[in-house]
Amino acid sequence: MLDIRKRESRNITGNSDAENLFRRGARIGVFALALGALVIVVGLGSAPSAGAGNADDVGAQAFKSNCVVCHGADGTGTPTGKALKAPDLHSDVVQKMTKQQIVDQILNGKNNMPPFKNTLSKDQVEALADYVHSEFGKKK
Repeated sequence: MLDIRKRESRNITGNSDAENLFRRGARIGVFALALGALVIVVGLGSAPSAGAGNADDVGAQAFKSNCVVCHGADGTGTPTGKALKAPDLHSDVVQKMTKQQIVDQILNGKNNMPPFKNTLSKDQVEALADYVHSEFGKKK
């Protein structure tokens, strides 16, 4: 006669489906936990540190995010920038500017250059001014 009571199905290992599902979930949970820890460690490792190179990194990132469109990656100007009369950042005109003059121009804009006072933080603007001098003050 058939036993009508509910029976757990068992596989070859002798474990019930529920046990196997639990073990699989536990393995996935451990994997997710390990992956999350890895993401945190990598994130902390790539976070800006309070070192001397940090300002260069901030300036370089601000330049890539906001200035490359007109001034170009090499500072000589893109076709768009040249059409807008954006100066070559290697030029004596730019390189003879003081840091404060560059900061003021970044904050308030000039001619066809838009102001970035509402876009960039004070630290980003100062790092960007330093970056313009250090990166483009070199001879081409």
